[in-house]
Amino acid sequence: MLTSIIHVCLIHDFSYNFLLMASVPRAGGTTLSTLLANCHSLVHATSSFSSPPLFTRNDDPLVAARFRDPTLYVVRTGGEQFVNVDLDSLEGVQRAVHGELIEKELADVVSVPDVRLGSLLFGDGTNQFHEEGEAGGDEDGGDSAAKRKEYKGVLFALLRHPIDRAVSLFYHKQSVKDSIHYDPSLEIYSLTDWINSPSYITDYMVRTLVGKIGSWQVHTMEPPNDNQPFRPPIPLTHADLDAAKEILRRKCVIGLLEEKGESMKRFEKFFGWNADVHRTSLFLLENEETANAAQAARWKDVKDEECGDRLLHWNWANKNKHPTLDEEASSVAYHLLESKNRYDIELYMYARQLFEEQFIQLGFDDDAADGQASP
Repeated sequence: MLTSIIHVCLIHDFSYNFLLMASVPRAGGTTLSTLLANCHSLVHATSSFSSPPLFTRNDDPLVAARFRDPTLYVVRTGGEQFVNVDLDSLEGVQRAVHGELIEKELADVVSVPDVRLGSLLFGDGTNQFHEEGEAGGDEDGGDSAAKRKEYKGVLFALLRHPIDRAVSLFYHKQSVKDSIHYDPSLEIYSLTDWINSPSYITDYMVRTLVGKIGSWQVHTMEPPNDNQPFRPPIPLTHADLDAAKEILRRKCVIGLLEEKGESMKRFEKFFGWNADVHRTSLFLLENEETANAAQAARWKDVKDEECGDRLLHWNWANKNKHPTLDEEASSVAYHLLESKNRYDIELYMYARQLFEEQFIQLGFDDDAADGQASP
């Protein structure tokens, strides 16, 4: 079960862990990526499906050419720093693997729209990197003398209630013309029409976690081929829901859009992005020396102390005002969404439970305890 993604409670068992963000459409992932790039100067390896600057890279021929270069390196586009890869397809992930995105440690954060696709970056979780001058091993062909690093992904995600996310996605697809999600055919659709159409993806989160997206073209900018007959999606079972729950429980640091401020505080603390946090999580990720150095480096990068608050609360990126869906007044659309996302809704309720449990499990209660301690 996603063996290349590390258990959240076992991070200290590995010498290096790579941050892997599950970017769910219309769940705050774009804003989170923007915040990490602008407020913490983190380098991203991401996809055009998740990042507006990558989607618009073809507007600049020079930037577009760099994303076709077989050699991987960091480029700046849209005011942010990215590795020149696009992880929106299997081909893009394979290019990243061949270019040794993970082994060369080019990015601070990898953001993917599909967790299973992103997990391929780490192979089976035992991919190894030899220090320069030691790759050949000993004369007998062995490699016992080589220094190795084991790479695994540390998964985190910002999640949103499936019904709210679906409503937001529909109006975004319908009206935001410069978005990768824009679909001009939806301009004459109602929300109910879209939910009943073959293009609507039921139980999106469960499907991406268990690998049952099926015939839907989720991570491509190419339009559907009308010459191909529609293939019905792969059915989900309750066993798939249980598997998705287990992945979140064991493998994911949970954030909630409805608790975006608290979620960001947790991410900053756990991953060491905030210079004022305790070094416990960084110590688990590496060691005390690395924790101190990373903390000092992050402090130099933070030039605007209000940067995070501004992006999180009053300058929310990718905001799209749209009609809300009231459970009573719009019962047809609401209950239709409810029936088509019953597994996702149950998964989200479970994620909320995990969010509460991780407060203690992952040590986020330390600050609360310190605040209550007597002087």
